[in-house]
Amino acid sequence: MPRKRMETESSPPGDMDPAIAELIRLTGMRESAIVTARKRQDEAWKGIGAILSEHKRIIAIGGRHTRQKAIQDPVHGAIILDPWELDLISSWEMLRLRYIKQLGPACIVYPGATHTRFEHCLGTNFLTQKCIRVVNYCEDLRGACFKPLSELLDADQQKVFRAAALLHDVGHPPTSHTIEFPLRCWTGLTHVDLGELLIMRSGITEILEQSGIEPRAVVDVLKRRKSDPVLDLLSDFLDSPLDLDKTDYLIRDAHFSGVQLGIFPAERIMLTNRVVRDSEGKYVRAFMLKALHSLEALILSRNWMFSDLYLHHAVRVAEALTSKATYFRMKEEKLSKNECIGFFTRMTDSDLYQWLGESKIDFVREYVARIRYRRLFKVAISRPIAALEPDARKRVLAMLSDIDRLLEAETALDENPGRVIIDVLNPELGFRFLSTIPLLIGKEDSGLEIASLRDTDEGRPLVHALNQQRFTIPSVRVYCDPEIAIHVRRQFHREFPTVRPEHNAEDDFQ
Repeated sequence: MPRKRMETESSPPGDMDPAIAELIRLTGMRESAIVTARKRQDEAWKGIGAILSEHKRIIAIGGRHTRQKAIQDPVHGAIILDPWELDLISSWEMLRLRYIKQLGPACIVYPGATHTRFEHCLGTNFLTQKCIRVVNYCEDLRGACFKPLSELLDADQQKVFRAAALLHDVGHPPTSHTIEFPLRCWTGLTHVDLGELLIMRSGITEILEQSGIEPRAVVDVLKRRKSDPVLDLLSDFLDSPLDLDKTDYLIRDAHFSGVQLGIFPAERIMLTNRVVRDSEGKYVRAFMLKALHSLEALILSRNWMFSDLYLHHAVRVAEALTSKATYFRMKEEKLSKNECIGFFTRMTDSDLYQWLGESKIDFVREYVARIRYRRLFKVAISRPIAALEPDARKRVLAMLSDIDRLLEAETALDENPGRVIIDVLNPELGFRFLSTIPLLIGKEDSGLEIASLRDTDEGRPLVHALNQQRFTIPSVRVYCDPEIAIHVRRQFHREFPTVRPEHNAEDDFQ
């Protein structure tokens, strides 16, 4: 018999008001206090004005940059930034990323993984600059006359490209992707949406405008809102399964975590990348056939990093504890959408855990302590999603977008709130895109033609390997304390039966 759906609040009170959200971000005050003070124009409103004035005073110290500078990066070496780029990374909005770990709480497993979103943004900008210099493009494959990409992009487009690379993660909440699920479920917003609000209404906006860059153009590239073929191409470079963003974070995450599976020949991949115009007039990224082995290394490294780092069971436990605690804390405080925007674009990692530790909910405070003292839940059971019966599979996949269904399922496994966490692992592996990667067949001096990876004899083995991973990586895990693990496993098998009888459930405990 189907269980009764849990009655929970699934959305925050109030509508979005960018002006109020900005005041919350700058002052750290609750929305009700700001609205009341603005209405009364009393001493509290004067106090808000004083906070804003002090913020502007501090930001103005030092002035604008007037010359290029080099920033030494442990992955790429010297990164040369123009004055306007130095102004961007000196903004309060970008400086916050220095205190947000790229991999959230993954350092609880890999002690070296303490690198930040700030470093990653610099690295993505470096790859963007290199891309402009070394990638070639061709208008007509019949002649195969390749020219530097810098000739396709005018000066304004190059600046938009570089700015978008620097700012692509500016909206990340504390702990990076870790709390994005509860944020999306509660407000309907992603880190890209938060980034858009910052680019369009913050100190970043003024810097872009004074540098001759239209903020809306940067947002359009990041959110794929442009029909212009050149700007659409820039979106592909920054957001696709083989984009510059992933190229940097795979190398960077492997370097700092010590997981060497993320190492691949990024230099050769970029040098063998070509931009060509297809029959519909769209610029597409394609790769020379000789780059196939390098592409294979990149694609397999990406998926290996998922299995060994991003989906490591202890990393996922720490992320799940943080994510669930954040959702219940938002509900406890009844945060409005404006408050979520303001607070989560203001907080750093340490701010988040301090805020969670102030909760009146016992298990939320316990989750924070478990992370601090590394007393994590254990894996009680792990099952491939493909092994579940069809109805159970649908229920599990529904949890990816519906946090109420997730909490309901957790309650079905143990009625005591907070004692069980269900984790659905279904990463976007990009099989459909990767199997259709355009490859250039022929010789550059005698004409080329485009063929997809799956349509070449050389590419079919890789496509087959990718297809297999679609069924082996997606899975569902349940975390809890060892003393209730047997009970939880039995309940899981009742709630989510598998296609065929499993071996003794008690042997699953890890």
